[in-house]
Amino acid sequence: MSIWSRDELLSLLADWKAAYKAASTGKSYSIGSRTLTRYDLSEIRGQIAYLEKELAAIDGRRGPVFVQARLRRP
Repeated sequence: MSIWSRDELLSLLADWKAAYKAASTGKSYSIGSRTLTRYDLSEIRGQIAYLEKELAAIDGRRGPVFVQARLRRP
């Protein structure tokens, strides 16, 4: 059971994806005497992965499944 609603997760995902886009242009910047430092891209990716996993659980999906198999020739 998730602590988030589906709408909350979608909103948070949009916010974190916007943060990823902003952080990819530079880690920090200054205006006058103020400086803003953004999250690391790896931290943002971790938050996005967590939120996507929560959304998949609400939607009844497990997320991507990778299957390894060998084919036998007759």
